[in-house]
Amino acid sequence: MSIKHEVDVTCPNCRTPHPFGVWESINTSENPEMRSAVRDKSAFLFVCPTCGEKSMIDYGFLYHQMEDKIIIYYADSDARAEEIKTMLAAEDASDMVGDLRKGKYLVRVVRSLNELREKLAIFDAGLDDRIIEIYKIYVLSVYRKEHPDDHDIQTLYVRDPNGKRNLIQIIAGGKTGGVSEIPEGFYKELCLQHLGSLPDLREDEPFIDRRWALEKMGLSDQL
Repeated sequence: MSIKHEVDVTCPNCRTPHPFGVWESINTSENPEMRSAVRDKSAFLFVCPTCGEKSMIDYGFLYHQMEDKIIIYYADSDARAEEIKTMLAAEDASDMVGDLRKGKYLVRVVRSLNELREKLAIFDAGLDDRIIEIYKIYVLSVYRKEHPDDHDIQTLYVRDPNGKRNLIQIIAGGKTGGVSEIPEGFYKELCLQHLGSLPDLREDEPFIDRRWALEKMGLSDQL
């Protein structure tokens, strides 16, 4: 079920407060227009009625692509991430969580809006997010050697505007550090190497990120 409520947002430019619709949960079967609105971030765009200033409103919510049995929790704090982790793992889980397990839902937990959009881009392309996370470790390793002074590096899977290529975008200090196409052969090779030892995509743990990939590859968190 989609749930939305209004909050007051103060324009950062003219300091005028205005109501803004915030989603607690989005069900794309009920609101199909939200599939594209989440992907292009227009769902989070606040345009001040007074001065026209545009701002992105970032907040946590539940994204439910019911028609494809995909659920992504955007946990916008450590505390919320722990709450979701506990809820999903509990033996006396709620009816909703029980239904998720029975329905073979693809469940993920992310920590930023960019990560949520990344997961959607991966699944839209029919790719395995676990293989993408492992591939990103290789990309980061090379980037670290070439740019040892860069810090807080994040890699994100993005779609090429023409939809024909799969890309890794390296973000360093909020700036694009480089873009590289994922070699199709390398992706297939990683699938051959790793998928045999991994659970079904829809049965794996919900936290699939850099830490997960480092642990799978037996590496310390040095990237």
